[in-house]
Amino acid sequence: MHLVLLETSGNQSFIFSTNKLRENVGASELTYRAGTQWLLEAVEQAGGPPGLWDENTWQLRRNLLNPQLNRAITDEGVIAEVILATSGKALLLVKTRECGQEIICKVTTKAIQYAPGLDLCGVISNHFEWEEERIGDVNRMLHERFDEVHANLPGPAMRFLRLPVVEDCATSGLPAAQLDRSDKNDAGPRSAVSRHKRAYRQKYATRMQALLDPDEAKIRFARNIEKLEEGSEWLAVIHADGNGLGEVFLNFGEYADCTHARQNRDYVNRYRRFSLGLDICTEKAFLKALTEMLRRDKDAWFEPRILPIVLGGDDLTVVCDGQAALQFTYDFLTEFEEQTGRNDLELVGDIIPYIAGEAFPSTRHLSACAGVAIVKPHFPFSASYDLAEELIRSAKEVKRLIVHPDKQKHGQPVPWPCSAIDFHALYDSTATSLSEIRRKLRPDDGKTRIYGRPYVVTKPEKLKGAAEESQRWTEDHHWQKLRARVEKIQEQEDGRRKIPNSQLHDLRAGLHLGKSFADARFNLIRQRYQTESDKGIEVLAENNGTFFRPETIDEDGEEKKVWVTSLLDAMDAANFWGREE
Repeated sequence: MHLVLLETSGNQSFIFSTNKLRENVGASELTYRAGTQWLLEAVEQAGGPPGLWDENTWQLRRNLLNPQLNRAITDEGVIAEVILATSGKALLLVKTRECGQEIICKVTTKAIQYAPGLDLCGVISNHFEWEEERIGDVNRMLHERFDEVHANLPGPAMRFLRLPVVEDCATSGLPAAQLDRSDKNDAGPRSAVSRHKRAYRQKYATRMQALLDPDEAKIRFARNIEKLEEGSEWLAVIHADGNGLGEVFLNFGEYADCTHARQNRDYVNRYRRFSLGLDICTEKAFLKALTEMLRRDKDAWFEPRILPIVLGGDDLTVVCDGQAALQFTYDFLTEFEEQTGRNDLELVGDIIPYIAGEAFPSTRHLSACAGVAIVKPHFPFSASYDLAEELIRSAKEVKRLIVHPDKQKHGQPVPWPCSAIDFHALYDSTATSLSEIRRKLRPDDGKTRIYGRPYVVTKPEKLKGAAEESQRWTEDHHWQKLRARVEKIQEQEDGRRKIPNSQLHDLRAGLHLGKSFADARFNLIRQRYQTESDKGIEVLAENNGTFFRPETIDEDGEEKKVWVTSLLDAMDAANFWGREE
């Protein structure tokens, strides 16, 4: 018996290497096909189970879960069993090494032919005895071998050596393979990589469209960046990713209660159901967030200004109208938590809350974090994605800050499942890295921080039981508090804002000068907008009558006390906060 792993690497580089959205979505589709269609067709050609592949995503999942179609490797006459076949990754059992080699050869050959820029690698485990060795241990060693093998392979860039006389591709910068005149508005020299990405954009559009319910069939996702830019003063790139799932998969046998070789069949079945369940939860969370977006903006019903680029596993990347981005992200994250906590999830039942409860004690759901980069139209898309990546890393700091009160693993507190958002609106494009941007928001020689991001979106009742210090931090960094400040800023009277824009601008300028200047400006106007029934501008302040609160932060491994305000966060968010109807 052997375990076979095929996996793509550097997906972000492959998908987001150009500023052409049609190529980005085509690259996403190629990544999906490599781990699903091409893999399942290769399995069938090698003598494995036939008929597993289906263009319909739900039918594909049913096929993989059907023991009559995807028969157990221990059954007589079965030479291959597919454990996992998803976007960019496949895991399967084979009876012989030769069968595994044939499958890897067929899939990687097809990838070279149809996705020449895709970094796809396959490895095979050593022979193991099904009844004697734990498949979880084999899986862990196989992933370690994958890292070793992949590190010694030349990267995809080595496939595109060039002569100086060869024309550059108009979009990718790679050597051009042909002059592309298929689109008269976008004709030019095109590399093989870009050409194949563009060829798969329609398959991507068809698959995304199939996600929608029949009553949503009239919805058409924006087909290209120009469509998104129409009527959008700002665009947003949203990237969301699950928390702690790498560690969950690494120790899946422990969390699935499959710690003996005699439980290998349970391990395989639960691993398959859990992986497919993640796909389902992410899709359902996206559709829920889309529904809420359309509810807020009924004018966008037939062609909402949003385009999902990556949607699978625990991963989401979308481009959308900047005005809708923050609430869309909040809706996605909160619904992801709800879906992963369901005991009756379609096709897979209660597998996700069961595993979540074992991996994260005292809870029965998963969490995710998101980075939202809001930029002007025509700002380089790849740079926007890079900023969103940095923002999600910042948001994932909650894994260190929100922890279990008394449980540890490897000497570190166990993270408490908690979803969070970090966001930034790029008004000034002279600095595009998050570290540079945030450094400019630390006046008073770094003793003051005029940003309080990231913000926790998990409902407070779900955080009861976390460490007391974690709960205190959450109270100051919760989405509900940000929303209250945004609503106060947006509050209107006689058709105009109660707090004039000029006053907000003056407060913003004061924040950049430091704590003493900001508080002085606050004290000058704090009584101006108050009534007996309205606290006025006090809502924007902390409980101590100032815009700032003391916090202890970790800076380069050392604890440091600073003053933090959330006012600038609320001002920025208010500019991109759609009104609830």
